[in-house]
Amino acid sequence: MLLLLVTIISIPGFQAIPGDLPRECYNRTFADEFNVFDFFLSYEDTQLWLDALATENPEKCQLQKLEETYEGRNVSAIVINYNLPKKIIVIGNLQAREWVGMSSAVYIIHELILNAGNYPDANKFQWIIVPMPNPDGYEFSRVHDRKWNKNRSPQSNANFGVNLDGNFNNQWNVNGNPSRADPAGRVYRGPAPFSEPETRALRDLMHNHIDAVLLVDLQGFGQLILMPWSWTEEPAPNADRTRAIAIAGSAAIFEQTQQFFDVGIASDYFPFAYGVCHDYCNAIGVKTCLTLRQTMQEYEISTDQIILFGQEAFAAIHAMAEKSDLSNI
Repeated sequence: MLLLLVTIISIPGFQAIPGDLPRECYNRTFADEFNVFDFFLSYEDTQLWLDALATENPEKCQLQKLEETYEGRNVSAIVINYNLPKKIIVIGNLQAREWVGMSSAVYIIHELILNAGNYPDANKFQWIIVPMPNPDGYEFSRVHDRKWNKNRSPQSNANFGVNLDGNFNNQWNVNGNPSRADPAGRVYRGPAPFSEPETRALRDLMHNHIDAVLLVDLQGFGQLILMPWSWTEEPAPNADRTRAIAIAGSAAIFEQTQQFFDVGIASDYFPFAYGVCHDYCNAIGVKTCLTLRQTMQEYEISTDQIILFGQEAFAAIHAMAEKSDLSNI
């Protein structure tokens, strides 16, 4: 039945939505027979696959529910090599429409669990991966509005959604762009810091693993590795060290895919932003906090790019974790 699924999806011009296909098309027992690179997984498919991985590989990984969203979906983390002390945190697409964040996280999970023997150095770390931190927003972008970037919590005046990457409690109360305070705006910050279950889930995850050697927020568009801060031109106190780590990630990507990723402070590339995930991460004392922005096509990518972007994200994150773990930088 799996061969039938692949044949259907490969028909030119046909855009299958996996969640709409009959459930019997999927193998619920063997995680390695899920075809996770031929299409963008729905929330339901992702949860089924993660659950299968954890069920079949209990010595290797654990699936954890972090929070429940407004629409009743789980924000889940899969913890790989959970007995190892050196931790890497990877966050998928906080911005709903940036599917590359989710698909790259899925690629890393797949390789670390199902092809673990190919990555002995990467498997010296504990990996805590949240592939779909904004499941309500992602499903809305998948089914209804491809440009949707917020979550789906109800707001005032019949509006919906908060920009999750502006809802963290770091410079949250700075208005900056007037639309940050407008519930109808694309960058609406929310009624209060951590007003959203998705950002509370990530806040608690960071605090519970404050000893992580690296946190990477996966985003779309830019071919950039960005450092704090996002809200000022001034570099963070640990900027020199963080830059050296980010450069290691850029070099690893170039070696893997011959693509050049620039490295710099987030505010050097974009207008000031407030309440940002990697800024909060840095402020509370996680050792290294970075944003990896993939693709040069804004938020759109095709299915035949899933593996390529997954490879470059995996190479960069592993190289940066190795560098961050060194005590002499």
